Amino acid sequence: MNSQHVLHSPIQQQLEAAHRRIAELEAAESAHRRVSSVLARLAALADHSPSAVVEIEFDGAVAYRSNAARDMFPTLDLLGFRHPLLEGVRDVADEMKRSGAESVTREVRVGDRTFSQKVVISEDSDQISVYSDDVTQEMAAQRALEAATAEAELLADENALLAEVGRIITSSLDIDDVYEGFATQVRRLIPFDRIAISMYDRESQTFRNEYVLGVYAPGRERGVSIPVEGTTMGHALETREAIIFQGDLDEIHARFPKMVRSGLKSVIESPILFRNEVLGVLHLRSLDANAYNFHHLDLIRKVADQIAPAIASSQLYAQHVAAEAEATRLAAQNAALAAIGRVISSSLEIEQVYAGFAEQARHLIPFDRISINLVHDETTDFQTAYVFGAQVPGRSVGNTTPLAGTFTDETRLSRRAGVFHATTREATLEKYPGLEREYDAGLRSFLSVPLFYQGVVIGTLNFRSLSSDVYTPRDIEVAELIAAQVAGAIASSQLHAETVEADRELQRQAEELVRSNAELEQFAYIASHDLQEPLRVIAGYVHLLEERYADELDQDARDFIGFTIDAVHRMRTLIEALLDYSKMESHGNPFEPTDCNSALANAIADLDVSIKESQARITSDPLPEVIGDPVQIAHLLENLIANAIKFRQDDCAPVVHVSSTRGEDAWQFSVSDNGIGIRARYQERVFGMFKRAHKRSKYPGAGIGLAFCAKIVERHGGRIWVESEVGKGSTFHFTISTSQEAKR
Repeated sequence: MNSQHVLHSPIQQQLEAAHRRIAELEAAESAHRRVSSVLARLAALADHSPSAVVEIEFDGAVAYRSNAARDMFPTLDLLGFRHPLLEGVRDVADEMKRSGAESVTREVRVGDRTFSQKVVISEDSDQISVYSDDVTQEMAAQRALEAATAEAELLADENALLAEVGRIITSSLDIDDVYEGFATQVRRLIPFDRIAISMYDRESQTFRNEYVLGVYAPGRERGVSIPVEGTTMGHALETREAIIFQGDLDEIHARFPKMVRSGLKSVIESPILFRNEVLGVLHLRSLDANAYNFHHLDLIRKVADQIAPAIASSQLYAQHVAAEAEATRLAAQNAALAAIGRVISSSLEIEQVYAGFAEQARHLIPFDRISINLVHDETTDFQTAYVFGAQVPGRSVGNTTPLAGTFTDETRLSRRAGVFHATTREATLEKYPGLEREYDAGLRSFLSVPLFYQGVVIGTLNFRSLSSDVYTPRDIEVAELIAAQVAGAIASSQLHAETVEADRELQRQAEELVRSNAELEQFAYIASHDLQEPLRVIAGYVHLLEERYADELDQDARDFIGFTIDAVHRMRTLIEALLDYSKMESHGNPFEPTDCNSALANAIADLDVSIKESQARITSDPLPEVIGDPVQIAHLLENLIANAIKFRQDDCAPVVHVSSTRGEDAWQFSVSDNGIGIRARYQERVFGMFKRAHKRSKYPGAGIGLAFCAKIVERHGGRIWVESEVGKGSTFHFTISTSQEAKR
């Protein structure tokens, strides 16, 4: 039994193994059927897949594995690796085998289409499977999305920068504070190598760079005024639009000849508008050619719009600050001018005026030296009348300097204030040689103002500084105000000095007159005693000669004695006349109301004998009452009538007429006759002492009568003159002042 069991066991094992094999075969067949079904289904899926699926042998044979591949690439099986879709696939597969990679994804462009491609290989196969999907639309959408995202990010950045620009420009009313931060933000928006903000002046048609940063452009510095015509700014102002200039620089410069060549090759600018008014232009320039595009145009417009309100506000603020500063300055200026006025009017002594004048002037105008030069029309020099501050050899008080070639002379001749800022010594001396000493003393800025008095330039007021380019138009205006006050003070002081000198001269003359009168009194005494005594002695001895030696003298001797006696008589007459003349002032009667009719009657009475002998006819108009010496007035009329009788014509009796007229400040009397007349050349000299118009032999006399008349008229505050024609008579006129009447 045991043996049967052992025998049976191997057979049983074989049977069991056979059954297992059969089961395995059945399972394998079932699996094969399932795999075949799966493969069939996969083949069906691949054939209907939207991807283009192909298999490629390494020898280039192509098998389509999807309808999409046949539709999209109908020539793929013919071209093999030469088809654009498969270009480089063999190289990719070789690299995959070397690296052991089973798949690689890449992007391929065929025409205007883009494919996402997966390359697959296996170790035991020489086939390359290529899966290609058309992603053209997806890629376009992706690129659009990326572009939109980038644009959105850019706009966000730009808006953030513009917002920062807005924040900066509103952070301060001081535009200079604004500009510094502003330029940094603008550079992040628009590239530039130079930025400028130019303000427009419509009235003068100029622009001025209020802010500049970057590359230097000659003639376009900050604060310099530039004519708009011929510049790119003029175009921006005219069109009121942002604009780009770049490309052909020669053409641009031909179009805008005043555009500065500074190496900057691209220009973008935009007008700055506020409430439809052009305030200025924002300029950006680059050293790169064609640096700007239309997007930059949009940005610069936005930046210009951002800064416009800030600039307008800053201008209003600046105007307000300037108005306050100007009001403060004017108040200080007026106070200083008032102080100068007080100093100037405080004294008529010019030296006292000068002492406080300079310190007050320093509050108004800066200077290291102030001086006053006085000029005169009749001289070619000026005199330094006042100096305060820096000393210049030869220009001290009292020094006289030739006018030629001096700044003072130009100011005098032009009759207006002027400023000169010295550069080099050669240039200064070429223009004003007379400034040599001042230049050598270190002075570099010169301001001179003419000093006018009654329309005449009497000198110059001069301000000098050791610094360069000191004086401004405002300084000129203030200097002219100071000069107007100083000129009046100088003229008043000169007039005062002249008055003082005139008073001194009058005092001297009065003292001299007193001395002269005293000497005249002494002379009168000598004439009446000492001089007449020798005459009496001479006359006595001549008479003794005539009496004792009468029988011994011939006719010539007797004639000589007669001439001597006549000479003694004439000498005595002259001495007595001189004595009377000298006593006229000191021995005259006090002035009193005098009836000139009575004075004339007294004169005619004294001349009764002469009138009768000559058969003269004396007439008169009613004469006035005057204030004077009645005796002297009668003597005056008597002398004039006596002269008319004395110098009568031989063939007719003398006719004399006395008349008078009232003037503004004097009575004028006239004594007319029909006598022989006086030649024109003698009409003035006849009033001098011992002056005669006719021969003594025919018309005897001392020649002192008209001098007496002149002296009397002078004592009565008047004057005397004659109108005469030879052979037609004479009219003597004299005046007697009415000032005594007014005093009465």
